[in-house]
Amino acid sequence: QWTCLPDQNDVIQARKAYDLQSDILYKADMEWIRGIGWSPSGSLDVEKAKKAGEILSEHKYRQPPDKFKFTSILDSLELVLAKNNALNLNKRLYTEAWDADKTKIHVTLDTPEIELAKSNAVNMSQKLYRDAWEKSKLKGYDLRADAISIKAAKASRDIASMYKYKEAYRKQLGHHVGCRSIQDDPKMVWSMHVAKIQSDREYKKDFEKTKTKFNMPVDMLNILLAKKC
Repeated sequence: QWTCLPDQNDVIQARKAYDLQSDILYKADMEWIRGIGWSPSGSLDVEKAKKAGEILSEHKYRQPPDKFKFTSILDSLELVLAKNNALNLNKRLYTEAWDADKTKIHVTLDTPEIELAKSNAVNMSQKLYRDAWEKSKLKGYDLRADAISIKAAKASRDIASMYKYKEAYRKQLGHHVGCRSIQDDPKMVWSMHVAKIQSDREYKKDFEKTKTKFNMPVDMLNILLAKKC
C-alpha cells in the first residue's frame, strides 16, 4: 500500500507542470473579458497617431497673426503714415466740405455762366432745332406744277426712262426692209468704214504705193560732189 501526500514536493511540481500545459488555464484570462467592449483611447498607437497629426497639421503650423502676443505702438511712424493715408483716401471726408457748401451757396440766375449754359442748351436742343420743321409739316405743302424742282424732276425722269431711251429705236423698226445698194444703208456704210479702219491692208495701202518710188533732187550735195570728182 502506497500513500501520496498532497503537499509532497513532486506532487506540487507535477501540478504546476499540468497547469502550464493546460489549454483551459491558458485561455482562462481571455474567457472573462470575452464580450466586454474595449476603447482604444489612451493606447500607444492612438497617442502616436495624435502626435503625428499635430505635427502634420497645417492649421497649427501656420498660426494666425491675431493670436500672436504683440502690442503695436500707437505713435510709430508706420501707423501714423497709415492713418494719414486712410484720411487722404476717404471719399466722405474728401467731399464733406463740398456737400456742406451745396446747401448754403446760392447762385444768381443772371450770371454769365448760367446765361451761357442756357444758350448752349437751346443750341443743342433737338426739339428746338426741329421746331420750325415740325410746324411747317403741319401746314402741308404747296407745290405748283410749273415749279423749277418739279420740272427738273420730270426732266431727270425722262432722261432716266428706258422707254424714252428706246423710243427712236422702236420707231425705225420695220422701216428698213431692204436697200438697193450698200450706200443707201447708213449702217452698212458705217460698218464698211469701221472695217477699213481696222483692216491692216488698207492701213498699209498708201505705204505700199510709195515704197517703190524714190525721188532724189538734182542739186543734192552728194550728187554735186560726185560730179566734181
